[in-house]
Amino acid sequence: MKKIKIDTIRIDGGTQCRLVIDQPTVYSYLESMKEGEEFPLMETVFDGSTYWLTDGFHRYHAFKLLGIKEIEVKYKPGTLQDAQIEALQANDKHGKPLTNDDKRNKVEMALKIEGFDKKTNYEIAKICKVSQPFVAAIRDPKVKKKQADNIVKHFEKEKNTNLISTGKPLDYVDPYVGQAPDDDEIKAAELALLADQEAMYKLLEADDALATAHGEIKRLNHLNSQLEIQVRGLMNQSNEQIKMIKQLQKENDKLKAKK
Repeated sequence: MKKIKIDTIRIDGGTQCRLVIDQPTVYSYLESMKEGEEFPLMETVFDGSTYWLTDGFHRYHAFKLLGIKEIEVKYKPGTLQDAQIEALQANDKHGKPLTNDDKRNKVEMALKIEGFDKKTNYEIAKICKVSQPFVAAIRDPKVKKKQADNIVKHFEKEKNTNLISTGKPLDYVDPYVGQAPDDDEIKAAELALLADQEAMYKLLEADDALATAHGEIKRLNHLNSQLEIQVRGLMNQSNEQIKMIKQLQKENDKLKAKK
C-alpha cells in the first residue's frame, strides 16, 4: 500500500473493461463517502513512473468529485500489459456487476493483448472470469449461432416433454407447440445451460476432483429431491382439480336432467 497523489493515477491505458462508467453508482459512492463509509483500496500497477488503475474506477471518479488530492492505494510492480491483465481479472466478486456487454468487451480486450490470440478459450475464460462457451462465441460467430440454436432446441424439447398428467386426451393439440420461445425464456434456458457448464469447469479445475464431484453429486441429489417433492405436490393438486371438475360436471348433468 502507498499514499499517492490521485492525479498521478492513469486510467487511459486500456485497463477499463466497462463500456461506460455508471454515473448513479459514482454518485451513490460519493454520498456514502461523505457519510464516512470506508471503501476498499483502489488497485494499481506501478511501472516505475506511472500508476495504472486496474480496479476501482467508480471509486476513482467519486474520490475526484469529492476533491480528494491524495489517496492510499494497493499497487504491484509491473508493465502496462501486466496492468491490463490485472484489470481483466477485476470486478469478479465486488463492485457493480459487469453487464454481458462489459464481459464481451473484456474478452475482446484480452484477445488484443500480444500473445493472447494464441491462448485457448479455457485460458481466456479463466483470466476474464467468464465461461468457456462465452469466449468461444465471441471468437467465432458460427459458434454463437450454434449455441443459440441448441438453446432453442433444448427449450422446445423441455416444453414438449409432458412429465405431469394434465388431464387432456392424448390427441390434444397444444396451440403453443411450434411457437418460438420469447427472449426471457431463451435467456432463462441459456443461464441454466451456462450454470451446468460452469459446474463442469469447476470440477475440471479442482485440486481434488473426486471430492468436488462428490460434493456436486450431493448438491444435485438434494436438488432432485426438492424437485420430486414439488412434482408430487403438483400432481396431487392436478388430481384434486380433476376430481373437482368431474364432480362439478356430474352436478351440472343432474341439473340439466331436472330441467
